[in-house]
Amino acid sequence: MTQDSVSNQPVRLDEVHTLGQFHRLQQQAQRVDFPDAPSSCRKAFLGQMIHPRPGNSVLAWGAWVGGRPVGVCAIGVPRADQRLAADVLHFVVHPDVRRRGVGGRLLATATHHLAGLGLQKLTVFTSGPADGAGPGDAFADATGAVRMLRYQRMSLLVDPSPRPTTDGEISIGYELLHWRGGVPSKHRAAFAEMSSRLAAEEAARSSASQTPENFDEEKVQALYAALEVWGYRTYLTAVRHRDTGLLVGYSALGMADSHKQHASQWDTIVLPSHRGRGLGAVLKRANLSWTIHHEPELTTVATWNAAGNAAMLHVNESCGFRVDQSGALREWTLPVKLSEC
Repeated sequence: MTQDSVSNQPVRLDEVHTLGQFHRLQQQAQRVDFPDAPSSCRKAFLGQMIHPRPGNSVLAWGAWVGGRPVGVCAIGVPRADQRLAADVLHFVVHPDVRRRGVGGRLLATATHHLAGLGLQKLTVFTSGPADGAGPGDAFADATGAVRMLRYQRMSLLVDPSPRPTTDGEISIGYELLHWRGGVPSKHRAAFAEMSSRLAAEEAARSSASQTPENFDEEKVQALYAALEVWGYRTYLTAVRHRDTGLLVGYSALGMADSHKQHASQWDTIVLPSHRGRGLGAVLKRANLSWTIHHEPELTTVATWNAAGNAAMLHVNESCGFRVDQSGALREWTLPVKLSEC
């Protein structure tokens, strides 16, 4: 295969058959790179491409050799008034054609277009074994993507034995609330405020150029509506302060449409004025119990945390999570020149 034999073209997001081909490509790469991971969910992959995260649009480019798809680069592009940095949604090159310029040419094509839209940075998340680097790390290093924040993935093997309720563990003066599929309308304003704080705290740990995501009631509703379209079953537990009636923390977990045994632990936050009472650990355990009640086949839960977030890492360890992968948020300056790839 020569570079001249590779055809790079924009991907039409209304062509489901083509998107399905790229999903199969992602599954093929995943079996090589992360053979123990649950297989990529088709409904989630297509959903994220066709129905973007609220406030974003998706642009994608594919690479073909002789009509066979061998690479895809999909980018989440923020609305015009926030166009400083975009995010890589999917970036996959088939293992058989790596180190032959396919990924570099895709990256150069995408970043040239993004720079023309006024974007200055492109962020990407890479992952690998706990004690080393993965294929995405090698490519990011070779193309000049600067590491902005280190992450650790932690996984939990779910105990199949009956689980006692965790309501009795909570500090006096607080109560737990449980939801499926989204946030009730009367709680969205408080939920949005906590989500915005969590985004700001995460951004403060990183030197990346991303603007912290700001949430309001409409965006919370739109986000969970998108997750439903993507096929995710979502489970949330919130903690309410009895004296004030205010929500002061929450924990969220999701399971992709085709996953029955594997879940992803998402956000967990407790407002600063209510920290130090063990609420974070209680929220995670309570939400796991809530999920198992509806998902009896669940066997593993995985979560990513910033390596510098010692408090949350401690909470995860207390709940039984153990480190099994490393990750990094990285950033390219646009455009990336083909000669750099």
